[in-house]
Amino acid sequence: MPNDSVSAETSGVSLILRNRGQTFAVILLVAVVAIGATIYFWRSQHVAVTELSVARAQASRAAENFTATRSAIDTIVSDVGDGLATTNGTQAGAAAAILTKVEHAVDALVTRTQKNPELLRSQASMCIQFSTTFLALNDTKRAVEIARKGTEIFRAMAAEQPNNNALQSDVGLSLGKLSEALRASGDGKGALAADRESLEIARALADKDPGNKQFRTDVVLALWRLAAVGDNARERLTEALKLLKNLKLAAMLTPEQEGWIATIESDLAKL
Repeated sequence: MPNDSVSAETSGVSLILRNRGQTFAVILLVAVVAIGATIYFWRSQHVAVTELSVARAQASRAAENFTATRSAIDTIVSDVGDGLATTNGTQAGAAAAILTKVEHAVDALVTRTQKNPELLRSQASMCIQFSTTFLALNDTKRAVEIARKGTEIFRAMAAEQPNNNALQSDVGLSLGKLSEALRASGDGKGALAADRESLEIARALADKDPGNKQFRTDVVLALWRLAAVGDNARERLTEALKLLKNLKLAAMLTPEQEGWIATIESDLAKL
């Protein structure tokens, strides 16, 4: 099953910049350069210097364009998370240390910008992505901790904006990632609870906005995850299959998603 991404909408950029001026720009510069510095000490000198220069250039532009800065931070965080996920065992400790440094740099930036909503969302997304990286490094304890942190950030934001469907969806999707970490750590009960809550959120959003393909496929994915761990597998898969076929009839599936139909039919046949 493919991973779903967490997206963010921009708001109030010019006002934020006017209020913070040069101080805000310096904070952004320090935060992004700090992230670049961790990459510098991790990778070979030639590659690291190039990336550090890019980070500094991105930070410089941030003084004039807050949205670009948030995007730059998201990109750097994504690159760090993806790159360190392939680290071998002897380097796992160093990789975990870099992830923690990046996490702290972003945390500090969020605090100093008075928890700007855009950066909060980037922070939460970072936590969810780094949870996957920690799992790849076989550090299940940190994977659970940071996934829970990201989920709680999304949950708090969604509580403040109960009519924001995108934020409600963020909560549901992050719960799916938290479930993976909990299950890997041996907490099957906690993982099941997270998956069931994720399904409840997906159902509520799909009922609220039936024309939204993303929300309806989120229901399919949540059902599929529960079936995979033996939670009413036949019932879950049957419902997921029906939803997919209806989406196909409505021409709302990508070719890849249409392929899920055959996979679920195969899973049902094995029960």
